[in-house]
Amino acid sequence: MNFTKQLLITKLKAAAVHLSMSIAVFMYLAYQIYYNWYPEPYFTVDGGLQGFKLVGAIDLVLGPLITFLIFDLRKKRKEILFDLLIILVIQFGALGYGVYTTYTQRPVAVIVIADYVIPVTLEQYGTVIESASELQRYSDEKPPIIYSDYSMTGDQIGEVGRIREEHNALEQAQPQLYWPQSKFPEVLKKRQFNTLGLLESSGSKQAYTDWLQQNGKTAEEILLLRFEGRYGNAWLIFDLEGKLIGYF
Repeated sequence: MNFTKQLLITKLKAAAVHLSMSIAVFMYLAYQIYYNWYPEPYFTVDGGLQGFKLVGAIDLVLGPLITFLIFDLRKKRKEILFDLLIILVIQFGALGYGVYTTYTQRPVAVIVIADYVIPVTLEQYGTVIESASELQRYSDEKPPIIYSDYSMTGDQIGEVGRIREEHNALEQAQPQLYWPQSKFPEVLKKRQFNTLGLLESSGSKQAYTDWLQQNGKTAEEILLLRFEGRYGNAWLIFDLEGKLIGYF
């Protein structure tokens, strides 16, 4: 076996070892992204897939590739250890950025406003709340689905502006406008006429019909909301008590 071929095999083995360890890390992160940070349908339409790709590219491609390019058994032991340290610093630095970006951009709440439903990140709450867990008192869903009342008086509008200025919190991220969970079914029922009209005009009627057939439901047994994600849209389906039971 010539030297070049032997060196190539050595590099491939080192990269394979690195890849096997990276896969274990990626499996854990993939679970967190898909099941905890961006549960469906938010994974598909609100950034989870993009975060999944970013973390995967860094963890499964960048690290093993650098190992393949740098690793060389001809070097002295100290040099090899230094190279491995550099690889780890680069990979974990990049991976940390990818994980941080994915985590901080996750939807910590889904806010129902007059005409649409949007995701809100923790950053958009500014200093109004300290932890996303504070929002769970408004909804049992994950992330919580909350109705925000935008029919404000002059004084309320002034208060919203003050909180936005002092706490850097967007209008949809101000809990003083949130309704309790017990009121949510009433809000959903009032919106259904407009929602069904939007369903028809958006060309989603067939998907709606298919979902009803597949799940053994009738139109009278469910309530709908259209979710406006950052990378697409989805229809959220609730029972008459306001509990999320599906999506399409």
